[in-house]
Amino acid sequence: MKPLLLLFTLLLASASLGAAPPPASPLPFSGATLDGRRFDLAARRGRVVMVVLWRSTCPVCIDKLPELRINARGWKDAPFDLVLVNLDASPADAERYDRARRILAPGEASVFSFWQGQAQMPGPWRSPDRLPHTVIIDRQGAVAAQFEGRIPAEAWNQVADLLP
Repeated sequence: MKPLLLLFTLLLASASLGAAPPPASPLPFSGATLDGRRFDLAARRGRVVMVVLWRSTCPVCIDKLPELRINARGWKDAPFDLVLVNLDASPADAERYDRARRILAPGEASVFSFWQGQAQMPGPWRSPDRLPHTVIIDRQGAVAAQFEGRIPAEAWNQVADLLP
């Protein structure tokens, strides 16, 4: 009887090892962009999304924003979205930057700009330890990587690896 029970236990354990993990629940990120478009991360499944949290008082953030947009423009035909979330206290600062961005770089359809007050997002994203805070989301909607401070080249390598 004991050998049969042991065999059954081993079979049950090996079956559970091969079981697929449950699908990741989508990150709660949605809202109205500064230019009035509706965005819902759950609807972006199948696309790689880079979310960058920044403030207008952060010199590193301001320095990196043009580079982010240039890289996003280079992948305009790929399933990639760049989401910029301004964490300033006032929406006026976010709107001022976004107006300038749209004048300097019109037609950036895969760049979505938000002010934090118009976006539903995970609570920890509202107060990261260091800025910019970058979150890379894979095509299944799961967080693939996070970076704080300067955005390293490896972040772009990771995005490239996630694209089809």
